[in-house]
Amino acid sequence: MTQQPELRRTLGVFDAVVIGLGSMVGAGIFAALGPAAGAAGSGLLVGLAVAAVVAYCNATASARLAARYPASGGTYVYGRERLGEFWGYLAGWAFVVGKTASCAAMALTVGAYVWPGQAHAVAVAAVVLLTAVNYLGVQKSAWLTRGIVAVVLAVLAAVVVACLGSG
Repeated sequence: MTQQPELRRTLGVFDAVVIGLGSMVGAGIFAALGPAAGAAGSGLLVGLAVAAVVAYCNATASARLAARYPASGGTYVYGRERLGEFWGYLAGWAFVVGKTASCAAMALTVGAYVWPGQAHAVAVAAVVLLTAVNYLGVQKSAWLTRGIVAVVLAVLAAVVVACLGSG
C-alpha cells in the first residue's frame, strides 16, 4: 500500500489571516450593506456588531480545529473527526456548496460594479481569471488576495472618511 503524498504548507500566518479576511470582507460588503441598512434601519451598527462577533467565533473555531486536526480537507476532516464519517462527508459538501454560492454572489457583485450591462459576462470572466490564478499555486492566490483585500479596505476607508467629513 502506497502512502498518499502530503500537501506542502507554504502559507505563513499573515497570508492565512489575509485569505480569511478576504473571504469575510469581500465583495459581499458592497452588495449586502445597502439591503441590510434598509432592513435594519438605525439598528444597522448593532447588527454589524453581532455579525462581527459571529465571524470572530467562526474564525476562532476554525483556527482551533485546524490546529487540532492539521490535515488537508478542512471542514470534511473536522466533521469526520468530531462527528463521524457521514457528518464529515455532509459538512464537506455543505462547505463546497456554500463556497460555490458565495463565489457566484461575489462574482456577480463585481460584474454589477465593473460593467452593469454585462454583469454575468464579467462574473464568468472573473471566476475564470481567479481559477487560473489558483491553478498557478497558492502563493499566487495569496498575492492576489493581498491586493484585493488592500483595495477593498482602501475603498471602505475612503467611504468612512467621506461619511465622517460630510454633513
